[in-house]
Amino acid sequence: MALTDLLWACPECHEDRGLELRGPEAVCRRCGARYRRGRGASIVGRPPDGAEVVLSPAEWLDRLPGAAAVLEQREGGLRTARVNRRSVVAMEPVRIGGRFLNRVERFGDEEEGELRLLADRLTFHAVPSGASPEQWPFDTLTAVQTSSKTLQLKARGRPLVAFRFTDDSIYLWEQLVNEAVRRFYRDTGLGEIVEFQPRITTA
Repeated sequence: MALTDLLWACPECHEDRGLELRGPEAVCRRCGARYRRGRGASIVGRPPDGAEVVLSPAEWLDRLPGAAAVLEQREGGLRTARVNRRSVVAMEPVRIGGRFLNRVERFGDEEEGELRLLADRLTFHAVPSGASPEQWPFDTLTAVQTSSKTLQLKARGRPLVAFRFTDDSIYLWEQLVNEAVRRFYRDTGLGEIVEFQPRITTA
């Protein structure tokens, strides 16, 4: 995972989407703080006018607002991001020496657009397109998961869809979507979610 995915805001000044990759470092456009990978799983940060600080990823994340706090800052829990979307178009068999082992997903072409997180659904607006936005109401979702590079959604009766973010953090979006779906389930009496993958399950 890229530093700018993990550190979706600058831990020093909290500038949202403030970090940009410059070689091996992530640099804050607002305050100038710099972050790079250290030994093991550590991350080394240097504020603009201070000494280096070496912390674990979890310790750096503790310096940022959590998903619930981010949603509270947005009217209706709204966040938008530019994405490239791909949907599964077929399940292809995997064989070795003529022996059937399983099936794997085959994705179609990427489509550029904007993903919007609302209080009760996700919507995808293709760019450019005059078509109506595609929607995933939370009560139709059966799974939310991430791969190394994409956020994946599965809804009842629909193919798996994967979103690759071009201007935002996949890590943050996974946390925000999970928190928004949890809130929706609580508010509508659907129960308390205990896991999102391999399928959404309630207690």
